[in-house]
Amino acid sequence: MTRVGAHDEPGPHRTRKGDAMTKPKSLGCTARSAKIQPFYVMELLEKAKSLEAHGENVVHMEIGEPDFTTPLAIREAGMRAMEEGHTFYTHSLGLPQLRERISAYYAESRNVSVPADRIIVTSGTSGAFFLLCAVLLDRGRNFLIADPGYPCYRNFGTLFDARVVPLPVAEASRFEITPGQVEGCGAVPHLLMLCSPANPTGAVYTGDSLARLFDAVSNAGGVMAVDEIYSGLTYDRKYLSALAISDEIVVIDGFSKTYAMTGWRLGWMVVPQSLVRPIQRVAQNVFISAPTVAQYASLAAFDVSTELEAMKETYRQRRAFLFPRLKQLGFDLPVWPEGAFYIYAGIERWRMDSMEFVERALVEAKVAITPGYDFGAYRAGSHVRFSFANNTENLKEGCERLEEWLGSL
Repeated sequence: MTRVGAHDEPGPHRTRKGDAMTKPKSLGCTARSAKIQPFYVMELLEKAKSLEAHGENVVHMEIGEPDFTTPLAIREAGMRAMEEGHTFYTHSLGLPQLRERISAYYAESRNVSVPADRIIVTSGTSGAFFLLCAVLLDRGRNFLIADPGYPCYRNFGTLFDARVVPLPVAEASRFEITPGQVEGCGAVPHLLMLCSPANPTGAVYTGDSLARLFDAVSNAGGVMAVDEIYSGLTYDRKYLSALAISDEIVVIDGFSKTYAMTGWRLGWMVVPQSLVRPIQRVAQNVFISAPTVAQYASLAAFDVSTELEAMKETYRQRRAFLFPRLKQLGFDLPVWPEGAFYIYAGIERWRMDSMEFVERALVEAKVAITPGYDFGAYRAGSHVRFSFANNTENLKEGCERLEEWLGSL
């Protein structure tokens, strides 16, 4: 079976110009761009959509996107912004009132003091990753990431010609990078990127873990950054932001996941004062400013706590159903996910590569899940990721289909 994202080697494609046969002109793409790996989950989603277009019913357990509509108050604030003519560029660092509101959010919900002038509003968290990598990475610099981990991190490192250093994480360390790995990797940690809660494992770093990692990185002259995009979706204990450890840690967060605002493309990052101006110079040239209407709309995001708690409780209930159900089906689930909306599952008992597993599950069981290869190389062939950003009835149906399919193998 052909892998998702794989293609047959092309033959000598030619275009006819009159009676002559000519090879197509090369567009001169860089070798660096050719190193960017496909986002397999998106390719699986597209394949699933193609099946649906042909009348098939597919249960989606692959995509990491909230299935909730953006809360009404936020949508109304966005409409008001358009009606009031707020459609021009904002300050390159973000609306001053939004930066102040994010500062207040940290004081209220995280019990940390963050001056507004250290907060930079970005075009999604992807915009934040781009800006941070632009000022900290270069050829010869090392970018340390978890394997498995969010796939776009390594591609941002590649775009800026850095040496990407994947650090394998597994059940023994609760899928956390350890200080020993940083100190023993044989590379100066110019930038260490963590994700907490983590994608794809749902692991949440403890305060002690963050403090020891920060010491290891800072003692070696590097910068530690923590992606906290799922911080509003932790279920078992109060979330501790890395900003409580040190003002020198970069924290990236945004509105996409907790607030169900993926399409609004709005994020932020908190950086040490010394990085504000270098990042601003890049932001002015690459993005000019984050989306204006989204910034005005997001001012209302901090006042929809009732809706946010309802969404969070729904995710909690889905996790309570899906984790034991997958275990019952035979998946290896050694670590209980404390945050986000993912379950990282072992499939070794079926002696099947994860790419083949997910493709067969899609075609034969009509269930879409994500292969471990999307998140790195370490044990990628023996793991898959389930997302519970889908309603419980669909999750139940997906598990019933998987049970029947797995029983037939």
